[in-house]
Amino acid sequence: MKSTALAGITVSPRWVSLVLLCAVSLLFCGCAGYQFAADSPSILGDGTKTLKIKEVDNPSLEAWLPHSIRSALRDEITARHLAVWVDQSPADYEITIKILAFTSREWMRDEYDVAVLFDNTLNIEAIVYDGATNKEIWRSGSISYSDRSDEPGAKAGAESIIQQVSQRLADRLRNTF
Repeated sequence: MKSTALAGITVSPRWVSLVLLCAVSLLFCGCAGYQFAADSPSILGDGTKTLKIKEVDNPSLEAWLPHSIRSALRDEITARHLAVWVDQSPADYEITIKILAFTSREWMRDEYDVAVLFDNTLNIEAIVYDGATNKEIWRSGSISYSDRSDEPGAKAGAESIIQQVSQRLADRLRNTF
């Protein structure tokens, strides 16, 4: 084997191979324990446990809001295979959603004094209970999202923020640490 001179230093191909092998080994060792988020465990187990919504506490005047949150959360949990959704029968886990705040405000008006942009904010908290003992096993903390919309009316502008909050809640259900 022929040695290579690099900046006045003689390096043999065996040393180069050894250094590269060590670097690759360290790279793979550094990734140990990491996995795709979809494969990580969840508060609800391996995805075979059943879940139902216990209640949605809605202090706002928007009667459609609990149904929209329920639907978005059900879709998100089902799509991520976090649990098997049930509506009526006993479940392994029950979840309560508390709507801490929902606002939909006009943000900008045009030259005819018609509202054209709306500022929407949703803030919720989720609590998961054991279905058999009704003991609280997990609390999400405050989950909030705000966005501007050009859709008139609170319901039309809120669909995207409800979806975002549901995704953030599903993300937190995967944080088991």
